[in-house]
Amino acid sequence: MRSVKNLIGGEILAEPIRTREENILIPKGTAIKIDYLPLIESLGIDSLMIEDPYELYEEPHYIIDRTKKDSYVTKVRKILENHVHNHPDDFRQFKTIANDIVNDIDALSDDAAIDVSEHSADLYEHTVMVTLLSVLIAKKLKLKKVQRYAIALGGLLHDVGLRYITVNYENCDMNEADPLETFEYRKHTILGYCAMEKADWIPDISKKMILNHHERIDRSGFPMKQNNEEVECLIIQVCDAFESMISGIEAKRTTVHDAIDYLKHQAGIQFDHQIIDELCKVVALYPVGTTIETSRRENTVVVSQTNDPERPIVMVLDIDEDTHELNDQAPCLNLAIEKDISILRVD
Repeated sequence: MRSVKNLIGGEILAEPIRTREENILIPKGTAIKIDYLPLIESLGIDSLMIEDPYELYEEPHYIIDRTKKDSYVTKVRKILENHVHNHPDDFRQFKTIANDIVNDIDALSDDAAIDVSEHSADLYEHTVMVTLLSVLIAKKLKLKKVQRYAIALGGLLHDVGLRYITVNYENCDMNEADPLETFEYRKHTILGYCAMEKADWIPDISKKMILNHHERIDRSGFPMKQNNEEVECLIIQVCDAFESMISGIEAKRTTVHDAIDYLKHQAGIQFDHQIIDELCKVVALYPVGTTIETSRRENTVVVSQTNDPERPIVMVLDIDEDTHELNDQAPCLNLAIEKDISILRVD
């Protein structure tokens, strides 16, 4: 994700630019021209998904294989789009997906920090990512498998209520929206819970996650401004808030670094401190593809992760002045080992 104000022209779109009506304005793969930038900003678009020019040198460590994740997104999209209000049995297929996700996370090795990147405000991808992160945190907390299954099911269902409202919730701060729109938006937790309340195949705690995923421990959340003690609710509150910030679902989209920084400042205030700690232990602060300047004044790009989520492996950007291509023999620095090198700033 790149700020529109920081684009210089020539960047390649990794995702299409769409209008509010979801019509494609500029397709994926288009090279951004400088002339496009005023138009893009006039549409209220402040950031774009840009292709990574260093992809050939990178080895990201995802929660699960991207092909498998995309298949989950496709399944979730189909199920949610075919759902009819007050027909909770439409979601029985989620039982199989929830079980599969728990097994996927069980098979995940614990060796390196997880790459989680900013992405566009897609409800279905958001749903899958919140579920994956929630089950991962539950695994780190050594919760029983039956609890992890209930968390997976609650994650898959947590935002079903957004299908019942018409208010725009993409890449906007709902706290600054028109009060009537904010009121309508906040009903989605209650609408989702009520739609699932009588389904006897959904665990009660999963239903409670639907209702309470926007509650906060300082009672500043909604819909009931209560402090939940159930670990399942505390987990999804953190994971949903984090994923919302990096996707622009119900929030202004921001970077992984800034989202983590926000959560750290809210640990023990709005969110459970232990859950924040576990998230910060597993999510890479600098995702693969992030360009950073080191304390040696070297421009580098993150190419892989280490066991330390704050100290990745970076490749020095040695660009040939004639060909403008990256020297593939440029040195790599393991910042988990090179303790004397610090990260000065993120580009």
